[in-house]
Amino acid sequence: MSNRIGKIAAIILGILAVVYLIGALAFTQVYMPNTSVNGADISLQPRADLRENFKASWKDYALTVVGKDDKTDTIKASAIDYKETMPDFKMKEYSPWAWPVYAFMKKDYKVNTAITYDDAKLENALAYMHMVADKDITDPTPQTIAYEEGKGYTIADAKEGTRLDGPKLKAAVLKSMHKQDKKLDAEKADLYLKPVPAEDLDHMKKHVASLNAIEEYKLTYTFSDREEVLAGQNLINLYKSADDGSLEPDEEKVKAYVAELGKKYDTFKGTRDFQATGGAMMRIQGGIYGWQINQPKTREQLMTALNDKKVQSMEPVYKRKAVSRNVNDIGNSYIEIDIARQHMWLYKDGNLVIDSPVVTGNPYAGNGTPTGTHEIWSKERNRYLTGDSWKSYVKYWMPFNWTGCGIHDSNWRGSYGGRIYLGGGSHGCVNTPPSKAPTFYKNAFEGMPVIVYNSNKHAI
Repeated sequence: MSNRIGKIAAIILGILAVVYLIGALAFTQVYMPNTSVNGADISLQPRADLRENFKASWKDYALTVVGKDDKTDTIKASAIDYKETMPDFKMKEYSPWAWPVYAFMKKDYKVNTAITYDDAKLENALAYMHMVADKDITDPTPQTIAYEEGKGYTIADAKEGTRLDGPKLKAAVLKSMHKQDKKLDAEKADLYLKPVPAEDLDHMKKHVASLNAIEEYKLTYTFSDREEVLAGQNLINLYKSADDGSLEPDEEKVKAYVAELGKKYDTFKGTRDFQATGGAMMRIQGGIYGWQINQPKTREQLMTALNDKKVQSMEPVYKRKAVSRNVNDIGNSYIEIDIARQHMWLYKDGNLVIDSPVVTGNPYAGNGTPTGTHEIWSKERNRYLTGDSWKSYVKYWMPFNWTGCGIHDSNWRGSYGGRIYLGGGSHGCVNTPPSKAPTFYKNAFEGMPVIVYNSNKHAI
């Protein structure tokens, strides 16, 4: 039994000796396993053919670049005419007799090779990479102020995005090719553009704090049957950034806002659609009746409210007021005068109190009664009305515009209505029968609207 074991051991040792001798002889001609030059594997290649084999290794070499979102691109060395040639160099000699040890050791020789490639082709190859040219590529974003429902304004974290740094990518590709890497991981190689850091985080924090303070309140302008609410972004728009990042009211923006408020809600000298007695709708422009915002004082009021940052309802400061602040600011108590029909009506609380034929201004003498929505701005008894060449005594006087026109009795007339005003009309006033003037006077009030129209011209 022992002789048999001895024979087997001798055979094994003989085989190992033969393998050892073959290996020793072979590794005098070829490179040992795990041998590379600048990363290029030359294991088991003939030593005499090293430079030619190294040069030929670039023919089929390709680098795969992987990036975010599973994007992959391959750049072939042949596509950019990439080649490297190796000069004569001395390698560290490992004794072939020690190959059982050295064959399992990694041996990478660093050699300064001559590198050539077509830069234009490389630039073109990089430009058409999926991870460079695809439409879904996103730029990095720095820390930004964001709004989230229920949380308000916060500072959102910076995001890297999927945009590659061009110069870094090019350098990394060339470096990987030089080492004959099979794969380049763009993310691990840190090739993506980095978001720019916030210039002043404290400035941003104060800005966020101000935004949230503004978000917590609203201002409401009341207009009887309407409201103008300032809240959220519309309210924020009236502020500007202070030097420290906090928000403060912006006088110019407030001025512009109040001006728009005036355009929207002022009715002074405006155009109105009026339902005339008799059923027709009239469109009447101008006159002294209506609402007019006092813009300088309203700006002051709004600036104070913006500084206070408190929930509140308020009215604009008015320069002129009318009877009603509804969309229909005439209300249901007014005097109506139709020049075409030469007739006047007085309504109170929606009820007709009195009506009468009248005589209005003579248009042929340039004294036509001005149309528009006017108002009774004074009530006087027993006074003289005077002109350049005339003087008339009246018992009841109610001026309704700023050019001297008004409603008054006219005891010098014997008839009213019809076509008398055409050639025989007044100097612009509305001549009223003496028997009717007291009732008109009694039921009129200062501020009462006086709607003057010509139904032949203003009907719509």
